[in-house]
Amino acid sequence: MWFLVSNKIPRKLTALFGLGLFFAFPLQAADLSKIQQQIKQQEQKIAEQKRTQNQLQSTLKAQEIKMSGMIGELRQTETDLKETRKIISETNKQIRTLEQQERAQKEKLAKQLDAVYRSGNPSSVVEHLLSDDAKKADRMKVYYEHMNQARMDAIAEIRNTRAQLDEQKNVLNTQLQEQQTQLSTQKKQQQELQKMKNERQSTLNKLSKSLKQDQNRLQTLKENEIALRNEIQRAAQAAQQQEKREREAYTAKKESEEKRSNKPYQPTSQEQQLIRSNSGLSGRYAYPVVGRILHAFGSQQAGEVKWKGIVISARAGTAVKSIANGRVILANWLQGYGLVVVVDHGKGDMSLYGYNQSVSVKVGSLVRAGQQIAEVGNSGGQGSSGLYFEIRRQGNAVNPMGWLR
Repeated sequence: MWFLVSNKIPRKLTALFGLGLFFAFPLQAADLSKIQQQIKQQEQKIAEQKRTQNQLQSTLKAQEIKMSGMIGELRQTETDLKETRKIISETNKQIRTLEQQERAQKEKLAKQLDAVYRSGNPSSVVEHLLSDDAKKADRMKVYYEHMNQARMDAIAEIRNTRAQLDEQKNVLNTQLQEQQTQLSTQKKQQQELQKMKNERQSTLNKLSKSLKQDQNRLQTLKENEIALRNEIQRAAQAAQQQEKREREAYTAKKESEEKRSNKPYQPTSQEQQLIRSNSGLSGRYAYPVVGRILHAFGSQQAGEVKWKGIVISARAGTAVKSIANGRVILANWLQGYGLVVVVDHGKGDMSLYGYNQSVSVKVGSLVRAGQQIAEVGNSGGQGSSGLYFEIRRQGNAVNPMGWLR
């Protein structure tokens, strides 16, 4: 009996449930459709924001690379201008020396002529001697008889000094004109650089607005770190191949030279640098720039993302120096890091220098400890100038403070 009653109850409940579902289902379907539409709109919005960010990052990259080139051109103009000023100073010094020499020569000649005059010669002797037609005049024969070779040499010296003086003044005028051209070029370059800085700041403001949400910024930082790791890995592989070729070439040359001369081979300075470039990091090194630590290794950056290196505050344009001997494996613009230089020191040790405003080395270059490799800047979208510095061992970032003194 219990079985029959219990068997009937489920049937009624099933019928009632089915009736309720009949009325409830259309409402749930409408809500689901609305939610799906909202999700789709949100995904489209996120995708559009991502496209905007990518476009802004691309614009920022182009602007900062162009600025780097402008800074390089400006530095060259400044160097040329400095050299021109040095030449002008030397030319002015030579002119003053020649003018003093000319005065002394004229005084000497005047004394000689005065002696001739006092011996009875006419006062017009000076005009005759300094005249271009004087040698052809018959009257000069009389004067030549009364003048010795020393006086003729004095006249020749004056004329030679005057020619040198005129030449140096012409050189000075040319250099002054060149200086004006260089100053004009410098002013134009400075104006173009300032214009590009303003455009970059506009892009930076838009990008900052786009990255305002913490989650968005967090995702971007993670993507930047992954991109950096991949780029370093790619660059390291290419550098290893280059290193292998160069060392094989050095070994072949060494064996050939020792066989030919039957003496121990003395490597060139470049080859010595090649040998030392793969020794790895050991001990402590001078800071790449001197300044206050703005962000310490391991400190919070955004969300769970922490700083993989340190940020050192320094004035824009300050020389960035390699901490140790090594090979440049990367010199490029990377999102979030700006203009980056990575130096491979061998044995899996690398140092990274970011946020630069310009780079002065090329990929494949061998660098020495203390050699300038870049200039401090604020590339990569930074608000203020400084250097981002990392040390990586076997691909992993380690606290660089343990390697600096």
